[in-house]
Amino acid sequence: MQDKFNGVVKAFYLTCFALLGCGSPNLNLSENSIVSTTLCADGYLLALPELEPRLAALSWQSRSALSRAPERLRSLPQADNDPERRLRWAGATQISSAGGSGDIVLNWGEDFETVWANFQTLSARLGASDPSKDLKSRLRNIQKPAVAPRLLYLDRSGATAGPGTFVNAVIEAAGGTNIIENSGWQSPDTETLINLQPDIILTSFMDSDYAGVNDRSVRQAALALKIETLPRIDIPGNLWPCAGPGLIDAAEQISQAIAK
Repeated sequence: MQDKFNGVVKAFYLTCFALLGCGSPNLNLSENSIVSTTLCADGYLLALPELEPRLAALSWQSRSALSRAPERLRSLPQADNDPERRLRWAGATQISSAGGSGDIVLNWGEDFETVWANFQTLSARLGASDPSKDLKSRLRNIQKPAVAPRLLYLDRSGATAGPGTFVNAVIEAAGGTNIIENSGWQSPDTETLINLQPDIILTSFMDSDYAGVNDRSVRQAALALKIETLPRIDIPGNLWPCAGPGLIDAAEQISQAIAK
């Protein structure tokens, strides 16, 4: 009996969200309205300024330090991938990234090709101009050093990235060489990291709110000293929460820092 009652209550709320909004803001949603449910999707949509008037909501992280949303858009309602809460946005084109659901689900990848493919999808489905040509031109115009410096990427936890990751793709685009030779995202032991001899330490997400006891890059004294001693380039985490348009900005920033 209780299960039947719970089912009736759930059905009521689903109907309420779908038809009445249950207190949700009246956004006059239409098929031209666009709702982003993930931070990665935010990044792509924000790189398409002609779509800004159609944005009805950005992701639940759009007001965090990891968001690249300008101040004028941070007051937009926030959305996520929860199936029931997504009903409030019925009528709008809902955009998610890999692992989510929606009218458009962006590909997850570890290279620039993923960025071009996702922009191609968005431009075709949303009627927007594809910025890939200009972004590719910016990549080609990056000035690479005569001798490629060896870079070691570290985040707050002490994790790093080797070949086959978008961090590696950015390092190479900037004219550097990744000192990590093993493929993929990984967390080598502290002794291994300390014994590496890079020319430059590349850090990101060091000021992340997701702090914990395993934050080796700031808590392990020898590793923290290594980071402080070597030349360091810090890339804002909001440039690359995924393989998105911020990768081009990251490559340019690394290139400019190497040149200095």
